[in-house]
Amino acid sequence: MNYILPPFNYTGSKYKLLDQLIPEFDPTKRVFVDLFSGGGSVWTNVLHLYDIVMVNDIIGELVDIQRALLESDAIIEQTKTLAVGKEDQQAYHDLRDSFNREKTAPKLWALMLCCTNNMMRFNQKLLFNQTFGRRTFNSQTEKKTNLFTAHIRAYREKIIFSSKNFTQVDVKIPAFFYIDPPYSNTEAGYNSYWGPADDLKLADYCKNLHAQGQTFCVSGSLVHAGEHCRLLDEMIKGGFSYRQLECNYNKVSRRGKKETVEILVKNF
Repeated sequence: MNYILPPFNYTGSKYKLLDQLIPEFDPTKRVFVDLFSGGGSVWTNVLHLYDIVMVNDIIGELVDIQRALLESDAIIEQTKTLAVGKEDQQAYHDLRDSFNREKTAPKLWALMLCCTNNMMRFNQKLLFNQTFGRRTFNSQTEKKTNLFTAHIRAYREKIIFSSKNFTQVDVKIPAFFYIDPPYSNTEAGYNSYWGPADDLKLADYCKNLHAQGQTFCVSGSLVHAGEHCRLLDEMIKGGFSYRQLECNYNKVSRRGKKETVEILVKNF
C-alpha cells in the first residue's frame, strides 16, 4: 500500500512500520484515538478506516501545525518566511530563542525544517534545543506538504485535535486507542521529559481502558541496549498479549549500534 508521509521528520516515527501495525488495529471500533500522535504518520494513514479520528499530543505546537494544515495553506507561507538560510546559524539561534520565549506552530515547523536531521528535540522544560542543521524549506518539503494536505482535507469532518496530557484524555464512547509513548529506555531527545514514573501511570491508564471495554495497541521498545521498558514489562505481567516487530533504529542512534526489541502489546 502507498502510505502518506507527513512533511515532518520525527524521531520514533512509525511510518516504516505501518504494514506491520495497521493489520493489528481493531477494525470493530469506529473511533480511533492516536494518544501520542507525534509527527502524525499513524493517524494520517487510518483516516479511511474509522469514522472519527482523535489526534492528541502534549506538544501543542506540533498538533497546531497539523491542525493549521488541515484548515488552510496559511501556515505554509508563514513557515517559509521564518525558515532560515542553510548557512545562517545565527538566524537559526535567534529563531530558536524566539520560539522558546513565545511558542507558535510556524516557528516550530521552521525550526524542524532547519535543525539537525530535521528532528525536533526538547529538554526537560520542553524548550527546543536541537542544533542547527544547515537545512531549510525546499522542493521536497513542498511536495510532501501538498500530498499530506490533499489527503487529510478529504477527511476534514472526521478529525478531532487535542493537546493534553494522556491522563486527561477520556473517551466515553467505544474506541480503539493506538498508544506510542516516548520510550523511557532510549536516549532520543524528544523523550527527555518522560521517565519510568510516566511508564507506570500509562500502564494504569491502559488497564483502566481495558476495564472500560476499550481496545488498544501499545508500541514500545521492550529492550534497548539491555535496558527494559517498565511500561511494557507491566503490560506483559498484566497478561496482555504481544508480538515482536521487525525494525532497525540504529540508523538514528547517536551512540552506535544497540540491540532493540520492538513489540506491540494489545488487549483484544
